[in-house]
Amino acid sequence: MRVALFGICFLCLVLLLMFRIDMLILGLGEHAMPLSPETKRHINALGIRVEIQDTRNAAGQFNLLATERGVEDVAAAMIPIGWNARK
Repeated sequence: MRVALFGICFLCLVLLLMFRIDMLILGLGEHAMPLSPETKRHINALGIRVEIQDTRNAAGQFNLLATERGVEDVAAAMIPIGWNARK
């Protein structure tokens, strides 16, 4: 859990410093799972809104927002559908 929290927060910090994004869309595979309140709080403290969805819907939302707002404001991180960390 701490490794995942560190990884997500590090990603957000890099995205914020390099690209000044204001929204991060996370596609978490076949099914959406909520982020822990602590992780969400860390991301929000960086000034980044976070949306959690399954990967298929996250990809669609990213494409829509990137078209409307431009890719400078929105970033996405997605886990492929069917990916298994235990393999």
